[in-house]
Amino acid sequence: MIRAAVGRAPGPFVGARPFLAQDRDFFLGRRAETEELVRSWSRCRLTVLHGDNGVGKTSLVNAGAFPALTDRGSIVLPPGELCFDPAFPAAVLPGQNPYTRALLALWSPSDFPTRTPGTSITDFLRTHESTDRQGLPRPVFAALDQTELLLRRSTAPEQPRKDFLDELFTALEHRTELRLLLTVRTEHLDELRRLVDKREVEHAEVGLVPFGPGTAADAVARCLALVGSRLAPTEPGRLVEEARTVRDPRGRHPARSDTVDPSLLQFLGLALWEGAAGSGTTLVPDSGTEIDHVLTERLAAVLEEVAAEHLVPPDVPHAWLRRVVAAGERGVGRPACEDTGSALTPGVVHALEDRHLVTPNRDGSAYLLRHPRLARPLMALPLTPYARGLSPWAERDRLDIARAAHTRGQAELAAEHARRALRAEPVPGPRTRALLTALLGDLAFERGDHAAAAGHYADAARERESVGDGAAVSRLLVAEARNRLLSGDRSAGLARLGAAEERVHADPSLRTGIGQVLWLAGQAQSALDVLEGAMAGGGGISEARRTRGEIRAEQRGAAGQGRF
Repeated sequence: MIRAAVGRAPGPFVGARPFLAQDRDFFLGRRAETEELVRSWSRCRLTVLHGDNGVGKTSLVNAGAFPALTDRGSIVLPPGELCFDPAFPAAVLPGQNPYTRALLALWSPSDFPTRTPGTSITDFLRTHESTDRQGLPRPVFAALDQTELLLRRSTAPEQPRKDFLDELFTALEHRTELRLLLTVRTEHLDELRRLVDKREVEHAEVGLVPFGPGTAADAVARCLALVGSRLAPTEPGRLVEEARTVRDPRGRHPARSDTVDPSLLQFLGLALWEGAAGSGTTLVPDSGTEIDHVLTERLAAVLEEVAAEHLVPPDVPHAWLRRVVAAGERGVGRPACEDTGSALTPGVVHALEDRHLVTPNRDGSAYLLRHPRLARPLMALPLTPYARGLSPWAERDRLDIARAAHTRGQAELAAEHARRALRAEPVPGPRTRALLTALLGDLAFERGDHAAAAGHYADAARERESVGDGAAVSRLLVAEARNRLLSGDRSAGLARLGAAEERVHADPSLRTGIGQVLWLAGQAQSALDVLEGAMAGGGGISEARRTRGEIRAEQRGAAGQGRF
């Protein structure tokens, strides 16, 4: 959830967002699962953690396995989800897979955007190898969360996603020290298995299931104790019972599930805790109607957030969710959400899925309500404008939303959020304006509008120059130079390239980009000289070696292909 707080919540519940490493003391009830995951991750080259949407896979990695491995001194690369970052413009090294660049930025944030861009996954791991006291290679633990985002149908181009997964598995085969963990939703497990089966790498699977009622109640009780709650001892059990209970539309004939879904427990717990009930001795009201009212308010806020992120009226996701509720076990078929002329885009539906409100059925042909407990509160929400009023977005909120949309392949949505952010009041600071403008440059470059891309990169460079960020200015000048050349403005392109060269020092990724643009300008020997400098010190980065090889092949008379 884009707008979810990332700090430690003041109460015992985190709500819709996953648990993070700083929440580890509150991540309770998963000790056995954490131990099993750490054991598998340590022993096997590849571990696949799978489970239903919202069962807690991300939380298990972030607040369970990751801290456990860190505590024992293991090399653990930071976990997280992929997101494109305009801090390194796409036009500097367009030959590198954007998902690879996003992954290495995630795994090594201190080296981004200077050293990791232009490096392959295999080369990155080679630079992080080390040995223990016996001289044996130390394992490097790495995780890729939400692998389903690379597998499910979306507007993001399919080939880069396939190529990225191929590069990731190739690195796994070649770098024996790598211990890779992939998390994936159950509905995409078979597809991931087919990819894994093509590789000669041992792997294990760990399945994650919902809580049992007793485990859930014990976890809630211990969380309440951690915050010094004075709630009655019976309240954890009452909360769990409420999370298990499903009522008919009139609130009668309740049924109870055998398990407790962690995401629903956190959603319901936070909604009640933040209400008046959380401040006294009672957490769960006696009236189911009162609880439904609290959940209705919470659902309204979630739907407004989804609508605002996708620039549609709130009644678009709301009306579709009501259809899903009315359809019951039949669900609502996917074609209903894939009409390109409809405001209900696949992105809106995926956002509802990512917030654990809907889930695909077993064969993936239709969507069902993820938590039947939410059916009554959802149907109680009037299908009319019900704006509760989102708090004003902070300066970087729209930037984060635009970056996420870009990563998902929603180019128009990303561009519109960037444009709106640039027009917002108060005016964003120069660094944020530069990132937003560079993002517009990336989007223009990707659609082949090189004149527009050059203009955006130039504007972003001026913003960076105003705050003295010389390294960022250099990257933007190289991106602009490439686009000036591609748009036919050779003199301007060479001028921008010359300005960038005057600024460059020891940034290998930027020097590689300069070398590529020199080759594009027909200056092959100068390009080779710059690329050799980028690789000085041994090894070098992957894009520099690849580009050098192509130039030399061209010079030997081979057919020049793959030009930038």
